[in-house]
Amino acid sequence: MKVSIIGLGAVGKSIAEGIKNDYELHLSSGSYEKLSAWNKNRFKIYETNLENAKNGDIIILAVKPGNAEYVINEIREYLHNKLIISVMAGISIQYIKKYVKDAYIVRVMPNIPMIIQKSVNAFCFDNINDEYYNELIKILNDFGTPVKIKENYIDAVTGLSGSGPGFISIIMESMITAGIKLGIPKDVSRYLTIETFLGTANLMKDKNISPSELRDEVITPGGTTIAGIYELEKGNVRTAITNAVEASCKKAREFDRL
Repeated sequence: MKVSIIGLGAVGKSIAEGIKNDYELHLSSGSYEKLSAWNKNRFKIYETNLENAKNGDIIILAVKPGNAEYVINEIREYLHNKLIISVMAGISIQYIKKYVKDAYIVRVMPNIPMIIQKSVNAFCFDNINDEYYNELIKILNDFGTPVKIKENYIDAVTGLSGSGPGFISIIMESMITAGIKLGIPKDVSRYLTIETFLGTANLMKDKNISPSELRDEVITPGGTTIAGIYELEKGNVRTAITNAVEASCKKAREFDRL
């Protein structure tokens, strides 16, 4: 199938790189010159979104939310009965349906690891046929892991997995700094922190254990870990992280277009 990606910012480029081996790609963006320089004659590119959409069997909308109405109106005549995959934050399925009622519309919330094809891709839809569903899962697998959700969870997902890498980066930065303060060379502290996060996440995933179960495996009475956890609890780390996710969710709801 031919896939038309409209909008080649960081998200659009990451999707293109992820799916390039499985699909014939057609691309358009706000700046044809910048797109051409990045593309290096690898994929078919167009000066207008209209020409791009005309050639695609599947349309991926990766433009800024503020441009959603203009772009959808621009290409709406070529959206009928096609699969539309929207990665536009705050743009609901119903909003797109106002402009094209007979398309199969999917809303996706990826996150920043999509740059290396490791995104967690939460997706939802109202209606889709089997052929397009199979293609959807194939595309989402190409740049990460698909997770099916209900659309009313999408803002919470934005706060959790969408903004989550930003929260995790602060925790990691704090651990790296602590290592340096204790005399560990910066590059070693960074490496130890990254590998600790990766190993911990993989252990929880592979063994299907909860965070509390893992914590209990590490803690010993009067030991080093419980001393550190006591300081985390005094600093209300749990509350701060929960509040951060909730604040991001609240902000996402402010952007929603129904």
